[in-house]
Amino acid sequence: MPFVATHSPLLGTDVEVRVEAPQDVALDADSAAVDEFERLIAVFSVYDESSELSRWRRGEIDEVSPELTEVLAAAQYWHGASAGAFHPGIAALRRRWLVAMADDELPDRGELAELAAACAELPFTVTDGTVQRLSDCSGVDLNAIAKGYIVDKGCEAASTQPGVDAVMINAGGDLRHRGAGSVLVGIEDPAAPFDNSPPRWRVELSEAGLATSGAARRGFRIGGRWLGHVLDPRTGWPVSHTTSTSVIAPDAMTADALATVLGVLPPAEALSRAEAEQWACLLVAGDGSCTTSPAWPS
Repeated sequence: MPFVATHSPLLGTDVEVRVEAPQDVALDADSAAVDEFERLIAVFSVYDESSELSRWRRGEIDEVSPELTEVLAAAQYWHGASAGAFHPGIAALRRRWLVAMADDELPDRGELAELAAACAELPFTVTDGTVQRLSDCSGVDLNAIAKGYIVDKGCEAASTQPGVDAVMINAGGDLRHRGAGSVLVGIEDPAAPFDNSPPRWRVELSEAGLATSGAARRGFRIGGRWLGHVLDPRTGWPVSHTTSTSVIAPDAMTADALATVLGVLPPAEALSRAEAEQWACLLVAGDGSCTTSPAWPS
């Protein structure tokens, strides 16, 4: 039987660590994973004013760690590769929706379009491993990609402990498996997003990452209408055509980014892009119907 531990709260969620190893080795591997999580949370947290990301956003530091550089570079890559469907700097749009929810009044589409246009370009660039600020970076938020990165690094820290055969880490739907064998993981039904709901789908994962992005648990309720938290950075409007997007990729950070990108794109465009790039994805539409790309395991 594998060693299983759940840590909460960590990354704002329950983090499950599964280790295939003798008990004493598994305990060390679990500790290594948690230590790495805590180290990287101190880098990427937007809720901790003393985190490295928070200090960089305020302009208090210019030189940043290799870890922050790596994730900023990945965010820059996916922003370009997705033609803006992935954007790590739309805090102004999110703030506007929070105001709309407090006022219980939908924002004007023209106003949102202006806000989206104002933040369309990234306020930073990463070139040859060097981060350069181009403008105000206070709105940079890496949550849509840093969580997967932290899961990857925690899994790496645990799996490289001597005597460990395999590790799987699940941080609220962001998963990574490393090592021998495989694990069967469940994907929740976005129409029944409760902790005790059985998964609607199951998929086998081996030496890979999986991430799910959707509107089930978080969003904005305005005028009796529920709008998911996933915003299209190009329009500023919440995505409604897709309620859940799951992606399998070589690592959790890539899966994290792709789940956001493919969830923002219209379904036909998302599936066409996934097929062309051989990305494995499962899309759930607003009516509950689901479609998979050819690379998704049968």
